[in-house]
Amino acid sequence: MLQDSAAAPQEYLPDLQIGTANLPELVGAFTSLAARKDVGLHVSEPLFLRFASALGSKRFVILSGLAGSGKTKLAQAFARWLAPAAEDEESPAHLVIPVGADWTGSDAILGYPDGLDPKRYVTRPALDLIQRAAEAEGDGTPHFLILDEMNLSHVERYFADLLSLIESGEFTELYRRGEPDEKWDGLRSGVAPKFRLPSNLYIIGTVNVDETTYMFSPKVLDRANVIEFRVEREDLVKFLGSPGRVYLEAFNAEGFKQGFGQSFTVESNKELRVPEGVAKRFGEEMLLFFDLLGEHNAEFGFRVANEAARFMHFYQVLSGKDAKGDDWFDAAMDAVIVQKLLPKLHGSRTKLEGLLWAMAYACGADRTGTDPKDFLDACKKAGKAENEATHSPESVFAALKLKNAGKPLDAARYTLSFDKLLRMYRKLIRDQFVTFSEA
Repeated sequence: MLQDSAAAPQEYLPDLQIGTANLPELVGAFTSLAARKDVGLHVSEPLFLRFASALGSKRFVILSGLAGSGKTKLAQAFARWLAPAAEDEESPAHLVIPVGADWTGSDAILGYPDGLDPKRYVTRPALDLIQRAAEAEGDGTPHFLILDEMNLSHVERYFADLLSLIESGEFTELYRRGEPDEKWDGLRSGVAPKFRLPSNLYIIGTVNVDETTYMFSPKVLDRANVIEFRVEREDLVKFLGSPGRVYLEAFNAEGFKQGFGQSFTVESNKELRVPEGVAKRFGEEMLLFFDLLGEHNAEFGFRVANEAARFMHFYQVLSGKDAKGDDWFDAAMDAVIVQKLLPKLHGSRTKLEGLLWAMAYACGADRTGTDPKDFLDACKKAGKAENEATHSPESVFAALKLKNAGKPLDAARYTLSFDKLLRMYRKLIRDQFVTFSEA
C-alpha cells in the first residue's frame, strides 16, 4: 500500500457526523440538489435513476454520446456527492483522469517498476486512488475513478488488466518483491507487489465519438452498462433559460454526510436477485430477446443475464417501488435492453438489417392479447426483413403514430430502446453500416 495514502474517512474527516441513509431517497436527494439554480446540473430524474442503478449493479459504467452533453459533469457531481471530501487535496476519494491518445499500455494507470532503481516503483494517480480505496474498503467508503474520453486511445491496450480484474476479483502482479534486508522491506516505494480492485471502487468512463476516436470492442461493452447522453430541444430550451457553469463544489460530500455513500456500497456488494413481483416477466423478456439475438448469432451470456437481474433490483430499490409490484418493470427492462443488449450491435446492412427489424418489432409492436409464442413468431418473421408493410421498424413506428399521434414513441412498450433502434435502422439504410455510438 502507499505509505502516505488516506485511510478510513474518520482520518480525513474527523468531525464528520455520518447519517443513516434510506436508499430509496438517494435519487430525490441528488436530483433536488442538482436542480437548484445556483448549482446548475441539468440531469433528468429518469436518466439519473438509470445511471445510479447501473453503477450499483456493477461498478463499471460507460457514459457515451454527444460532446458537451453533461457526461463528465454528472460523473464528477455524483462522485463528489457520494464520496467523502478530503482535507488533504493530495488524497481525494474521487479523481478525473483524461485518457491520452498515447496510452499504449497499462502503465498509464498502474504505473511500472523503475528499471534503474530496484527500490522504486513509479506510481500513477489512478493506482494511488485504487490503493486509497483499498485502505478504506472495510468502512465501505466509496471511491471513484473517472476516465475521461476513454476511446482517445485503444481501450484494450491500457485497460485490459482492469477489465480482467473487474470480472475476476483476483489479484494481479505489479512487480516481483525483492529480498529484504535490515534497511529495506523488499517493497518498491511502499507499493504492494500485488493488488486487486477493492469492492468500494467505482469506475466511470466517458466516450465521445468522432473521427479522432476509436470504436469500443464488443468485449468491453459487454462488461459495462452503456448509457447514452443526448440533448433534446426541450433540454436546450430549459438550459437557455438559466445558462451557466455547474457549481460542482455544492455536491462535496453532501450525500456521504447523509450516509448514502456507505449504504450504496453495502448494497452494491450484496448477492442480489430480481424482485419477486417481476421475476416471471423478467425471465420471459430475457428469453424473448435471447431467442431473437440468437437467430442472428448475437445472443448474450450468463454475465449479461446476471447484471441485468442486479440492475432490476437496484432500479426497484432506488425508485422506491414495491418489490412485490410490477408497475416499474417496463421502464427498468427498457433500460436493460438499451444499456446492455443494444450497445454490442454494429455492422453492415447485410449483417444487421434483419436483427434491427426483429428487435424493433419486439420493443415497439402492440402485444395486446397476443400469446407470447405467437409474438415471438411474429418477431422472428420481422427478423427476415421481407415485409416492409407490416414488420419493418418504420411500419411499427407508423402504427405507434396512429395510436398516439402526439408522441408516437411514448406508445411503444420500450420507449428508449425502440427510439434507439429506429435511429440505428435509419442510419443503417443511409450509410449501409451502423454502430450503437452515434458520431
